[in-house]
Amino acid sequence: MPDPVPDLVTAPADPARPAADHLACAPHWAMVRALMGGTPTMRAAGEGFLPRYEAEDRDAYRTRLARAVLLPAFAGAVRDIVGRVFARPLLLGEDVPPRLRGWLEDADLMGNALHRVAERWFTEAVTTGIGWLQVEMPGRDQPEALRRPYLIVLSAEEVIAAHAARRAGRWRLDHARLRFTARERQGFTERGVDHVQVLEPGFFESWRRSGTGWVRTDKGETGLGELPLVPLRLGPAEGALFARPPLEGLAHLNVAHWQSASDQRNILTLGRFAMLALSGPAPEGGKEGGLAVGPKTFLHSPDAAARWYYVEPAGTAIQAGERDLARLEAQMERLALDPLVERSGSQTATAAAIAASQAHSVVKAWALALKDALEQALALMAAWSGEATMVEGGGRVDVSTDFADVRDGGDLDALFKARAAGDLSRSAYLAELQRRGVLSLAFDAQADALAP
Repeated sequence: MPDPVPDLVTAPADPARPAADHLACAPHWAMVRALMGGTPTMRAAGEGFLPRYEAEDRDAYRTRLARAVLLPAFAGAVRDIVGRVFARPLLLGEDVPPRLRGWLEDADLMGNALHRVAERWFTEAVTTGIGWLQVEMPGRDQPEALRRPYLIVLSAEEVIAAHAARRAGRWRLDHARLRFTARERQGFTERGVDHVQVLEPGFFESWRRSGTGWVRTDKGETGLGELPLVPLRLGPAEGALFARPPLEGLAHLNVAHWQSASDQRNILTLGRFAMLALSGPAPEGGKEGGLAVGPKTFLHSPDAAARWYYVEPAGTAIQAGERDLARLEAQMERLALDPLVERSGSQTATAAAIAASQAHSVVKAWALALKDALEQALALMAAWSGEATMVEGGGRVDVSTDFADVRDGGDLDALFKARAAGDLSRSAYLAELQRRGVLSLAFDAQADALAP
């Protein structure tokens, strides 16, 4: 009797092979991942983001790298955007089925309600440009009473392939491959084992790495006519379903600041120590030709006309470095605000559609995109559990867009130019942004200045 479940991947094909669009986005994701990880992650990346100078000694480079400290401008911008959207809890509509409503109190089977799961999903999409939410069902080995759909947030890197096809007049996900590493305990030790899950409408396959190849460990039917996978794409498109980080410009400036700050800290180290110089014949030195300098010692030279003096840098290079850092910080502050700026003036058709939806800023448009994606996930959960069909859906979700836009007016530009020119201090600039509602009332400028 033929197998009713078709093979989605035929051995010896490689199910872990990434799609071309995924490979194109990977370097962009790597940069923002490092920035989100902070100083330790940037240091671990080494020459990837802090190049070693030609003829620079490796020990000297390691010392310079160990002194470098990241200004968390990119991570702070992501946190600010996510914080605005999730300042108010998500609200479920009255049309959400009661059983589904109860499941969403523990949406991921790890004790996290829908609000927390959605916050992680939205953070991933703001960071990398694309976030994925998988609707999953416990295995058939679980008691039927415990089998109910739940949600898994997937990183951009874990969805290694995604393809769409036109079905019933609409573009829908037609194929996806998910790669992840599971930690398996062996006695008192752990080891990572790579897995790949292949999804197509109505079917799934599970693969596991074995040696240098892959073996299929499971396959079956989902009973769904759709892939149980929902994308949330907020960044510039890369192909049909992938995306690059929407704040990539800010990320590049943050990397430039990391490099410039490293140079500045290094030159300060050198500039703080004056060099002793001698005009005239040198005296006989001590061991290895060195001279003892310090309290209770004196210096002499065979020539009575000789002169000892200190050579100190004029500080021009240090001041140039300070100006470069200030300029980069002002540019980063401006780019971090850009998604919050209210759009005005002439509009394209897309911009007019956004305005009609009361999304006058990029972040409000992103919040509305999250609402649509969450409702699609609820529809998948309802369909898989038999609560409703995909057409009937799983109910409405209300995502907050009740936060102030930054008006795209001359006052903001004037503040930015004054800050960039050095006519306005950082503390005064932040105070003005806070007064205009750009920064929340809970923002503490002093604590932010002391943050690593």
